[in-house]
Amino acid sequence: MEAENLEDELPYSQRESWKDISPIPQNDGPHPLAVIKYPLGFEEVHSYFRAIQQRNETSERALHLTADVIEHNSANYTAWYYRRRCLKDLGIDLEEERVFTDKWARDCPKNYQVWYHRRWLVSEMAARARAHTPGPEAEATIQQIAKTELDYHLECMRVNSDYKNYNGWSHRQYILQHFNMWHEELPFVELLLEEDIRNNSAWNHRYTVVRNQSWPLTDSIRDRELAFAMQAIRKCASNECAWNYLSAFLGEGDGKVPWTSAPALEMLCREVIHAAENQGPSCCFAIQALANIHEARGEVQAALDQYERLKELDRIRAKYWCWRADYLKQKVKGIS
Repeated sequence: MEAENLEDELPYSQRESWKDISPIPQNDGPHPLAVIKYPLGFEEVHSYFRAIQQRNETSERALHLTADVIEHNSANYTAWYYRRRCLKDLGIDLEEERVFTDKWARDCPKNYQVWYHRRWLVSEMAARARAHTPGPEAEATIQQIAKTELDYHLECMRVNSDYKNYNGWSHRQYILQHFNMWHEELPFVELLLEEDIRNNSAWNHRYTVVRNQSWPLTDSIRDRELAFAMQAIRKCASNECAWNYLSAFLGEGDGKVPWTSAPALEMLCREVIHAAENQGPSCCFAIQALANIHEARGEVQAALDQYERLKELDRIRAKYWCWRADYLKQKVKGIS
C-alpha cells in the first residue's frame, strides 16, 4: 500500500503500473500557429488519458487517471463522462464518489460538469438502492439520499455566499422533480427570503415550487401567494422581485386573477405611492401595477396618466412606456 502511494507521486511515465500504456500526445499539426503553454504535468496526464480512451479501458487505474485529468481541468466534460463509465463498470461505492465531488462543487460552484456529474451520481445511488433493498426500506434510503443532496446544495450556497448560482438551482430542481419532493420545499424558500427578501433566485424557485405542487392553481393557493407577495412588498416596496412575482398571478389565463379583481392590490399600490411621495422617489413598480389595473377596467385616461408618470420616473424604459401608451390608444380606437 505504501509503495502504491509512493508510485502515485511519480510521473505516469515512471510508474510500473502504467508501463503497458503508450501515451498519445496532443496533435497540434505540423505548423501550429500559437502553441499553448500548459502547466507542469498537464500534457502527460492527457496523453495517457487519450491512450486509455483508445483502449476503451474502464479499470481502477483509469478511474484514478480521470481524477488527475479533472484536477488539471475540472470543466473537462470527457473526463467526467469517462469517470461515470468507470464507476458504473466497476460497481464502486458511490458514497465515496459523492465525497470526491464535494470539493469540486464547493470550489467550482459555477462548473456545470460537476453538477451534472452529481445529478447522475444521486440518480444512480437511488437506482442501486431500489435494486438491492426491499420496498419500504429502499424508499426510506432514497428519500435520505435526496434530502442529503438538498442540504448539500444549501451548504454550497452558504460556503460560497452565492445564493444565485444557476447551476446549483437547476440541480436542486432536478432533485425535487426526480424524487417528487416539491411538497416539502416551501419552508426552505421562505427561509432564504427571510434572510434576503431581494433574492430573485429564491423568488423564481418559489414560483417553480408552487406550480409543481398544484396546477392549475387552486383559489386558496393563488390567494396565499398573492398575500405572501403583498406582505413582502409592505416590508420593502422597492423590491422588484416581489412585484414581478405578484404580476405572475395577475392578468388573463389559467390560474390568474384578473387585474380588475384585486382590490387589495389597488389599495396597496396607492399606499406605496403615497408613502413614496412623502419620503422620496416614487415607486415605479406600484405605478405600473396601478396602470395595469386602470387599463383592465377600461379607465383609459387614468392608465395614460400613469404611463406619463412612468416616462418621467423610469427614464431608462421611457420608450417602452411611450409604446404602452400608444398601444392602448390604438386599441381604444380599434374598439370604437
